[in-house]
Amino acid sequence: MKEVTGQLKMLGSGSVSHGNVGSSMVKYNTIQIGNTILQKIVTAQSLDDFIQKGLGHEVTLFLNKNMLIGVKLQDGQVYFWKRSVGLFLMSVLMSLIMLGFSIVIGGASGNFIIPFVVALAVIFFTIGPFILQAVSYQPKLAALGGIPLRG
Repeated sequence: MKEVTGQLKMLGSGSVSHGNVGSSMVKYNTIQIGNTILQKIVTAQSLDDFIQKGLGHEVTLFLNKNMLIGVKLQDGQVYFWKRSVGLFLMSVLMSLIMLGFSIVIGGASGNFIIPFVVALAVIFFTIGPFILQAVSYQPKLAALGGIPLRG
């Protein structure tokens, strides 16, 4: 998890996309915090309300790749985007299915290594950030006294 601290100077143009029930996302083209420019950042709309509250103040942003998953405001309060347990379980299930499928393809082709490595790469780049957020980052932010917000 990457932490960026500084004065939140700008929240560039953001667009809201509505997903399933209760899951709206905000995508910012640019965020400027201190002298750091972040581009193409996605966050939960429920967390975005607290991010906007920090505009013009010293804040810490917590990032998981291009996902803004938490904010520590000037008063010391931490708010974070809590992924659902269902999404986490679905990510793990999809990972297991992809690994099983790679083993079947490997058995049919007589080479287990290449399909298995490809499946691990796909899991790492697509589902990995969700698993990391649920297993590692959410407990760390909760330990800081963070308030969980649903996506």
